[in-house]
Amino acid sequence: MKKILLSTILAAALTTTLSAYELNGDLAVKWTGFKTEKKAPVSGTFKDIKLDISKSDDLTMFLKSAKVQITSESFDSKNPFRDKNITSTLFSLATSKYIKGSISSVDTTKNELVLDVTMNEVTNKVPMKYEVSNEKIIAKGTIDILNYDMKTPFMAFAQKCAAFHQNKSFSDVNIEFMIPFK
Repeated sequence: MKKILLSTILAAALTTTLSAYELNGDLAVKWTGFKTEKKAPVSGTFKDIKLDISKSDDLTMFLKSAKVQITSESFDSKNPFRDKNITSTLFSLATSKYIKGSISSVDTTKNELVLDVTMNEVTNKVPMKYEVSNEKIIAKGTIDILNYDMKTPFMAFAQKCAAFHQNKSFSDVNIEFMIPFK
């Protein structure tokens, strides 16, 4: 009787462990740009986000299997006027219509990961801190869009929005993603 009970408990534990990380919902992506001398934040997301991620019993393998593709012109700040100003400068003047991302390394002892972000056909490694809470993995970091060979699009954006930004636009953008899992 004890052997049967022990086998049942071990089988249940093994089954739970084997499916510890499986996508359970949609990837959420958030960006926050900054304007004015006071560095006022403006946030939003993208409407067209595709994620490919494999189920794994290992957090590192789960995260490193993630591949994302975002249609840059699906930019969404909940303000159509702002969206048009940004997509008509930053993204329409860029050479690629997609932003791609994959995780190249994960340090579970420091809760850090490296997200390889490709935008405008330039790839940069973006260090991010992450936390795992309530069956969600939330990671946060910062990019500088000038590091993606986007000086001309950024200058066009800054000029177009000068009156709305009190002549100050910042090229650093906070990025965040959230992966729900079960």
